[in-house]
Amino acid sequence: MPDRERLAQRGLDSVRSETLSLAEHPGRLRALARRAQARLTHPRSRLGSLRDDVPGLIRLVRAYASGEYRRLPWKSLLLVTGALVYFVMPLDLIPDILIGTGFLDDAVVVAYVLKAIRDDLAHFADWEATRRLDDPDTLSPPY
Repeated sequence: MPDRERLAQRGLDSVRSETLSLAEHPGRLRALARRAQARLTHPRSRLGSLRDDVPGLIRLVRAYASGEYRRLPWKSLLLVTGALVYFVMPLDLIPDILIGTGFLDDAVVVAYVLKAIRDDLAHFADWEATRRLDDPDTLSPPY
């Protein structure tokens, strides 16, 4: 196996191991969500569509970790967690410091996960909408 493939495989194995560990610990899931949120708000990052897609995954992980939303299959939780782990890793297949292309691999991973858990995300979005309707503070203006 060439060095590049071996390095990529080690990186994927690392993400897989970290994902399994995180998914079983709500506190670590919350910490992952905070790291992903910080990465999204970093002023120098050029994230493109990730800036729109990742917040929903972060909200899903936070709701799951807090115990508020548990309608998520284990496989979907692992996919979302893995995508966020990959997103926050500074060294991945295409280093994020490369302007213009650095987040391309992150976008591919996130897009794959969004497609793979499309139905679960729709259920979560419905749940979020219902919670907003149930919360009187979201219905009235802040004045």
